[in-house]
Amino acid sequence: MHDVGKIGVPDAILRKQEGLTAEEFEVMKRHTIIGERFLRGSSFPMLQMAASIARNHHERWDGSGYPHGLRGEEIPLEARIVMLVDQYDALRCKRIYKQAFSHQEACHIIGNGDGRTMPDHFDLRVLNAFRLQAGMFDTIFSENSD
Repeated sequence: MHDVGKIGVPDAILRKQEGLTAEEFEVMKRHTIIGERFLRGSSFPMLQMAASIARNHHERWDGSGYPHGLRGEEIPLEARIVMLVDQYDALRCKRIYKQAFSHQEACHIIGNGDGRTMPDHFDLRVLNAFRLQAGMFDTIFSENSD
């Protein structure tokens, strides 16, 4: 549900094989706000948390994320967790514009950086928890990769 707001992003942007222009990336970034608006207003705590995640799952610990450039503890914990999980999934999955990475490659990129993804993007506690449970990520991904 964290990416439910992508229903408001044109398919031409979602399916584009080459890099996005600055204008297209601004449109893509709006999926966080659209998703939060779609999910907010519920009296159910689970949906309230889902709205928070939808809005904040691209915020980065170092403040370089979007939509608001939140940093550190300003980012809700649930969004910090989903941000790392989403990054792992994005690395592991084949996309129109990239090949899938292996579990080892994904862990290396998350833990050491590759120029786009950097360890400073993640809450160190969440990153350390990921490192401790990385094997489970591989198992869960492999069992659900259909």
